[in-house]
Amino acid sequence: MTDNYLQMMIDSLNKKKEILLGIISYNEQQNEILSASEFDSEAFDANMKAKGNCIDELDKLDEGFQTLFNRVRDELNDNKEQYVQEIAAMKKLITEVTEAGTRIEVQEKRNKVKVEAMFKRERQEHKEAKRSASMAKSYYQNMNKLSSEPQFMDTKQ
Repeated sequence: MTDNYLQMMIDSLNKKKEILLGIISYNEQQNEILSASEFDSEAFDANMKAKGNCIDELDKLDEGFQTLFNRVRDELNDNKEQYVQEIAAMKKLITEVTEAGTRIEVQEKRNKVKVEAMFKRERQEHKEAKRSASMAKSYYQNMNKLSSEPQFMDTKQ
């Protein structure tokens, strides 16, 4: 029975590794979206939604892994020598998962800086567009106040 639980834990770690590699890919796509000259909000939203789904799946995997580990913890501690291969496989996978998590952290920090810069640029452009519209409106209001009659009349005929 413990062998089955250990195999399920190894499978869970493999699945977690796959999902983390998927998140790394989404982060790379997000970097490209944020680096593009024209911001594609639809692509950005789709990317964020896909990453969110991955994170939800990771949470479920972590809960399941912890439940399995709680069931076999005592057996593993009492009989480590019997499960050397499985423990070694899990240690290797945990290292790979940790490395992927660290890589994701670095990507997220880089993308956060880009998102903040993009929002700052968007706010600035919005502010400038608003100011231009205000100046144009003021100009037209002032022009409308002027009478349409000629200001200087040539009285010579």
